[in-house]
Amino acid sequence: MRATPYVSSARILVVDDSATNLRFISEILSPYYKVHASPSGEFAMRFLEKNILDLILLDLEMPGMSGYDMIRLLKLDTRWSSIPVIFLTAQDNRESELTAFELGAVDYILKPISSGVVLARVGIHLELEMHRHNLERMVELKTKQLGITQDAILSMLSNVASHRDNETGAHIKRTTNYVSAIIDRLENVKRPGYIMSREYAHNTVKSAKLHDIGKVAIPDGILLKQGELTEGEFDIIRQHPELGAKIIDETIEDLGDASSFLTVAREIIMAHHEKWQGNGYPRGLSGEDIPLSGRIMAIADVYDALISQRPYKPAMTHEQAMDVISSDTGTHFDPVLIEICKPVFDEFPSIAAKYRDEHDIDDTIH
Repeated sequence: MRATPYVSSARILVVDDSATNLRFISEILSPYYKVHASPSGEFAMRFLEKNILDLILLDLEMPGMSGYDMIRLLKLDTRWSSIPVIFLTAQDNRESELTAFELGAVDYILKPISSGVVLARVGIHLELEMHRHNLERMVELKTKQLGITQDAILSMLSNVASHRDNETGAHIKRTTNYVSAIIDRLENVKRPGYIMSREYAHNTVKSAKLHDIGKVAIPDGILLKQGELTEGEFDIIRQHPELGAKIIDETIEDLGDASSFLTVAREIIMAHHEKWQGNGYPRGLSGEDIPLSGRIMAIADVYDALISQRPYKPAMTHEQAMDVISSDTGTHFDPVLIEICKPVFDEFPSIAAKYRDEHDIDDTIH
């Protein structure tokens, strides 16, 4: 048996209606721990409202709120559900022992109390609790490190596209911020069919920057052409979703099980040129068959194309761009999504102004 307590700074609550038991257990534990004594379950619950504890020793048989009643309340409340509970009882039978464990107790000490047993059991469970906390911190750290690695991979891939020309780099920043604003709106509205899990929303924002990654495989003579594209050249441009998906597929194959975060990226790449009525590309998807991430990206991508100056066209104002989007709602864009996001569109001009193309010197966004 463990004779020396493991955690000297732990705070322990002892709950027992017997003053003798409270005094005896407190004398055993107080040289090593901060001990609090409660004569009833009701008093203990009030104490818990204002105090943080590491372990509870709980008498099963008490008048009023029994130990069974109290642990049920503890396990229903996230503030206390993880606190280890050791039951104290004079009942030496399998049925009461089984009930205690079913309710969530971590151990079971029989009365009359043995000081050696109490010290050993308390020390063991505080040590286990210390290891649990350390493991949780390690998991949190690993999760954070994984997120940093994922962001670095996404940034690396998007930088490949943005370095082709400055126009693409600024476009990536603007569209990513448009997508983020739309998703914030969806999270506030919580419309059925448009509710995103936290992970999906997070990955959609992070992956938006990759929507045009396939353009790195388009010949410079077409991608950087200073003029309107021919139909044949535009057919080549229309290949960039599949080309981008191929790049992501190769990355997924290299990363193996660690690649799940790229699933949304691939979804966006393949879906952001699909149209609500089904006449988009590359797969001709329609309606809700188009992934939500792709429908969101389509709005951001088209808006930015409309308000951006190109060698073959002038930039539209915000109002002109919104007129186009409004006229294409129900054909190109998801009508419900457009309706939900109307308040968000007012934020787009400030985003566009913050991430302007270097060549764009005229204030055309107003």
